[in-house]
Amino acid sequence: MENTATRPELRNWQLRLGLIGPGAAGSLVSLALIVTLLALAVLMHYGDMIPLVSAAADDSPVGLSTRQSVERILILLPVTFAALVFGLRGGALTMAIGVAFLLPRAVMTSGHSDHALPEMAGVLVVAGLLVLVITQQRRDVEIQKAMRDSLRHFVRQVITSQEDERKRIAMDLHDETAQALLLTSQRLDRLVSRQGDRLPTEVATELRDLRCAAVGTLTDLRRLTQHLRPRVFDDHGLAAALEWLADCLLDEYGIAVSVDVDEPVPEQTPEAQLLLFRIAQEALRNAGRHSGATQVEVSLRGRRGRTTLTVSDNGRGFSLTRPLSELAKAGKLGLLGMDERARLLGGSLEIRSLPGRGTTVTAELPDKGPRLNNNGFSGS
Repeated sequence: MENTATRPELRNWQLRLGLIGPGAAGSLVSLALIVTLLALAVLMHYGDMIPLVSAAADDSPVGLSTRQSVERILILLPVTFAALVFGLRGGALTMAIGVAFLLPRAVMTSGHSDHALPEMAGVLVVAGLLVLVITQQRRDVEIQKAMRDSLRHFVRQVITSQEDERKRIAMDLHDETAQALLLTSQRLDRLVSRQGDRLPTEVATELRDLRCAAVGTLTDLRRLTQHLRPRVFDDHGLAAALEWLADCLLDEYGIAVSVDVDEPVPEQTPEAQLLLFRIAQEALRNAGRHSGATQVEVSLRGRRGRTTLTVSDNGRGFSLTRPLSELAKAGKLGLLGMDERARLLGGSLEIRSLPGRGTTVTAELPDKGPRLNNNGFSGS
């Protein structure tokens, strides 16, 4: 039981020092650098006791006491670096080791102990203050990072829930509401065809109008269902879904769209493909509603471990004078949503636009990006 109880504590220390996990190699290099700086400071401080170093020091125009003062200050370098890399404990431990090596010379063998001890005390105070300040700054950075991670996790869960809810609503509309409308229109059609000659003209005309209204409503409902969660995406993948978006933009706004997808299609997780589809959908919707474009180009490329989706139009463009992170205040939630979707998978979004020169939206994701949650988007 004792061994089991101490294992988590040992692991926490290893994680803190970076001796395990993805950052182990970099932390070992940092640890080696700290040891090297400490050894250099101690070697210089006791150099006059080493024949080779002492001979070189005798030819120096700088006096021994001045050199020793500078050498004591050098201990601040490894202490500062250790505090930056390993935090309070690392900085304090490095400071204690350095003082333990330098203090004997200042107390016992220095010919100028009257100022050596105050210098050591001053170095100790400065080192302690540096460790505290750096540790506080490091803690503030970690807190801000944790807050950003928490916010990103919340946004991730919102988007995941949104996509799941979209799929559920689309299935309910397709399986229940659309089927009911289809059955209603069929019954109206049979009623008109069988009883049309026996019914008064006004009633027959009204029934035909009702049937047309039911068929129109069914068509609108199917279009809404497809926009909520297109079956073509689930059945045939991202490339076919981009072609479907192009057809929709031509039907709704009369804008011609060319789609160019690398073959084979860049490999991505279903979640990443869905987010790329949503980015393209929002970009094409913006082009149709606001750009006044006559031509839109969509491309999907896979190069050097990155997948790049580009949507560009020849519309009127606009002036983007503020960063994407501030677009929520201006009510441009569509652009902000595209940016957040790209960032959720470790990617980036770039929007280039100038008045009169069109707009280009470029989303770039690493290949085989991480999943949004343990289960992924259901049904993708």
